[in-house]
Amino acid sequence: MPEQKESPKKYRRKRRGEYSCHCCKEKKPFCWSCNCGFMICPECFAENRWGISNGPTWICPDCERVHMME
Repeated sequence: MPEQKESPKKYRRKRRGEYSCHCCKEKKPFCWSCNCGFMICPECFAENRWGISNGPTWICPDCERVHMME
């Protein structure tokens, strides 16, 4: 029987320069992005800042990873 290699966890990948906000569903020139594939544009981020940010960091609502605002 051939050995089955355990594949590493795969993330949804975006193509360079392609951003589509998960909140407003519009294509944008820039979105804050998470490794899991979640993207949010600056306008939607500003509206939802109270729920996903505490200043210098933001938390992905899909996978709950913490990201620095860089």
